[in-house]
Amino acid sequence: MPPLTVITSSSTTSNFYNPSHKVKTSGSIEIEDNPFKDLVKNNHDGKVKRASLAGSAATTMLYLFILAKNIRKDRFKFKDMFKINFNSVARTIGLATSALIGGLAGGLIADKKENRKPKLKEAMHQFLGNIVTPISIVGMGTSIIEKKNLSMVKNCIYGGLTAIAGVGCGVTGGNYIATKVNEAIYKEDDSRKVGPKDFGIHIDDILTVMAMTNLGDKVKSFVSKALPAIFLICGYEAGTKKAPSKQEK
Repeated sequence: MPPLTVITSSSTTSNFYNPSHKVKTSGSIEIEDNPFKDLVKNNHDGKVKRASLAGSAATTMLYLFILAKNIRKDRFKFKDMFKINFNSVARTIGLATSALIGGLAGGLIADKKENRKPKLKEAMHQFLGNIVTPISIVGMGTSIIEKKNLSMVKNCIYGGLTAIAGVGCGVTGGNYIATKVNEAIYKEDDSRKVGPKDFGIHIDDILTVMAMTNLGDKVKSFVSKALPAIFLICGYEAGTKKAPSKQEK
């Protein structure tokens, strides 16, 4: 009797080694790209994710407090922290960077030593690819628009184009620069695929355009409350980054 032969499906094995998929049963694939998975669970990943989110929120609140305190001085009230006008590039980059630093710190404290380097690398990508490059481009674009004294409709159209340019150049150019910086620091390959969430996170560029363009007090009031929350994603992404498992490698 000939020996038994184990027959494997090429599609099944390829999915098994794909880090974003996991074969549960024959013909059933579970997507594992949910960044908030285990956030409320009392396991290690859950603790790291909560620490990253809490750290990002804490430094963001501290930045808002310092900014509002300097603006309002003796007349400062707690609600003033959510009435700040983010109409400058420096102020907006400062807000995003504060969220990034807090999220990274929270993740580094709560996670294992083996995950420190991936977090630091991801922080560089967030800083250059998702913060500095796109916000700077948006700032330059909106300053040009403001000088033209255009109608509200044209302001919105050109502002939208500016946001698209900021996203495109920020995600591609910024992440390319971050890759080269990381490779120079760590002396190893830092290839990083640009994914949908890299583009999705740039809703902040739309809000930045709204903040820097004269679209009325109601719009600026909305942006002053929404923008700090959106930038928490930068810190969360850096703080929750971890080294790939042996299976993923």
